[in-house]
Amino acid sequence: MTYALESVRSPAPINLVNALGEAVLFVATDGHVRYANPAAERLFGATACSLDGCDLTTRITPRDSAFDLIARLRESTLADGLIPRRDPVEILCEDGQTRSALLDIGSCQHPHENVQFVVLREPHTDQPYDTPEQVEHLREAIDLLTRQVQERMRAEQALQDSHRRLLAAQRVARIGHWDLDLVTDELQLSPEASVLFGHDDRPRSMTREALIEATHPDDRAALSFALLRLANGETPRFSIRHRLLLPNGEERYMLAEGERAGDTPGRILGIHQDLTDREKTEQALFKLVNFDALTGLPNRTGLRTRLRAALEDAERQGESLAVLLLDIDRFTSINSTLGHDAGDALLRAFAQRLQNLLRPRDTLARLAADEFAVVLTEIDNLEQAKERANAILQHCSEPFAVSGGQHVATSSIGVSLFPQDAHGKDDLLRHATGALHEAKNLGGHTYRFYTQELNSLAREQLELEQALRAAIRQQEFELHYQPQTGLNRGDTVGVEALIRWHHPERGMVSPGDFIPLAEKTGLIVPIGDWVLRTATRQLAEWDRLGLPPLRLAINLSARQFADPELPERILETLQAAGLAPERLEVEITESVLVEDIDAAAAMLQRLVHLGVSVAIDDFGTGQSSLRYLRRLPLTTLKIDREFTWGIGNDPDDEAITRAIIGLAKTLKLRVLAEGVETEQQHAFLREMGCDEVQGFLLGRPMPATQLEHEWQKRARTPG
Repeated sequence: MTYALESVRSPAPINLVNALGEAVLFVATDGHVRYANPAAERLFGATACSLDGCDLTTRITPRDSAFDLIARLRESTLADGLIPRRDPVEILCEDGQTRSALLDIGSCQHPHENVQFVVLREPHTDQPYDTPEQVEHLREAIDLLTRQVQERMRAEQALQDSHRRLLAAQRVARIGHWDLDLVTDELQLSPEASVLFGHDDRPRSMTREALIEATHPDDRAALSFALLRLANGETPRFSIRHRLLLPNGEERYMLAEGERAGDTPGRILGIHQDLTDREKTEQALFKLVNFDALTGLPNRTGLRTRLRAALEDAERQGESLAVLLLDIDRFTSINSTLGHDAGDALLRAFAQRLQNLLRPRDTLARLAADEFAVVLTEIDNLEQAKERANAILQHCSEPFAVSGGQHVATSSIGVSLFPQDAHGKDDLLRHATGALHEAKNLGGHTYRFYTQELNSLAREQLELEQALRAAIRQQEFELHYQPQTGLNRGDTVGVEALIRWHHPERGMVSPGDFIPLAEKTGLIVPIGDWVLRTATRQLAEWDRLGLPPLRLAINLSARQFADPELPERILETLQAAGLAPERLEVEITESVLVEDIDAAAAMLQRLVHLGVSVAIDDFGTGQSSLRYLRRLPLTTLKIDREFTWGIGNDPDDEAITRAIIGLAKTLKLRVLAEGVETEQQHAFLREMGCDEVQGFLLGRPMPATQLEHEWQKRARTPG
């Protein structure tokens, strides 16, 4: 055995083995070669490529020697080291010839499999392993190479682990990669990409044309253009979302990204990521933010987006457009009467009828419970806007088939125009809102266009609303009390509590100016609660001072009357003041009662059950009084001052007053006349049998302290 000692001392471990004159092969326990040095190549007359991975047992004869080799490979341990047994074997060379050799075997440790090394030498080699130095040199060389192989295999294993983790991450993130050959237009898909494209988890190939064909028709041009620009070198990379059509017909949302392969100019490397779940979540969130759940129409946010786009388009085209705000008249009453499910059905039917009246470029949105918005495009002039607003008004007032019946739902409409009234979306919506309020104030079932006067009124209303909110916080209200007198004895039997507002700058603000606004904004509820609380406390204070026991009358607004918790709140307030419910009379206008007769009857029954008296205020001014009167559990009819003022001057008013008193007697109701200012009116009412009167003749509304003074003065007066 000949050693090239200078080469053995080379710092590279692989050179130590390659420099040996003996054939050295690293062999796995199954007999497959993992490495062969140049001497082994010369011995077998083969190349490293042909030896790498070959089964060494097929190159050894006789067969018993091959079996013995396998057994020795499996039994060898690290402790065996190099065992110079010099077993004679015959080896099969590359050219088919056999050659005699002596075989030695030893073991080394590999991180993932047992690997042994085999040393082959020709029999005529002189005195192999004659000296310990020679054996030590061989052991040193093989140990160094073993460590190098171990390091390489560890690196390969780490790379494999990293690759497995990458594949696992791709499966979790639903990412697959692909390789596009620009020469053949062939696309190689990874197993993950194959799954994303609707196939099994095996690598497969497809053409670029097939990829484009599998893309949604609306997205094909964009993906094709992105690939083309990248292939032509116009861009270093691309990123695009598109929809992919799977073989089973399913539609998936994908993110496609690609870039030119740096080492190979004719290739594009890319990935596809399945974004379907994310896209569905984003779509659901977008729908939640921009659309109304009940009707499927755009909501206020969606309207603003569409209105902005419509305004930009109208400005480019030099066109006009109209913004309409619609509000269903008395929808609260409809909802209460029919129930919420039927109310929802009515809203959906109303929305569908509106949609049927619109052109493709128009927009319909639902802004609130019963409020809708319409953007009408291609409006040539004011008359055309009026025609379309009127058409909407008339068609939507036709009966709706809901809950097995026909129900009419009229609406009010406010209109603003671009560019005549404003250019911005916010101004147009604000102007349409002002016009809508005007239409509602006129009684509904009509439309109104925005005017500058409405703008001024809207600003005043806004300022008044802000001042009203401040008045609630700063307690700027006070109550005045107007006496109610019995006609038989002429004594005071009750008082009506009337609210007054002392504004720090405006002075006394008329109830007629702020009560409608409070009703519209909902501020009437806290104001009404304050009136009830303050008036009952005052009545209890008068009781403590020894004044005659009086009945307290307070007015209830429509919003208060619609509150299902109203009876409980009234009872709690009376109990807090220490008053019996019989001391309170609530006054409700005729219009509130007849708006929803069933709901009104139910609420009145609850109030009467408490012991509270109920009066119809301004009786005779409505159109449905007689029709519903017998169905309601009432206590008192209050004749409106409009009829009282005509006594002595207008025979018709006198006849109406006489009829109302007669009707009240028939129904066993107490009757009270408002607005009594003359002795003639007082005498007529007493003669007709009216029970009580109220008016300036008997006492103006006055603060509590003044009313106390009047009573005390009357008590000191003899007779």
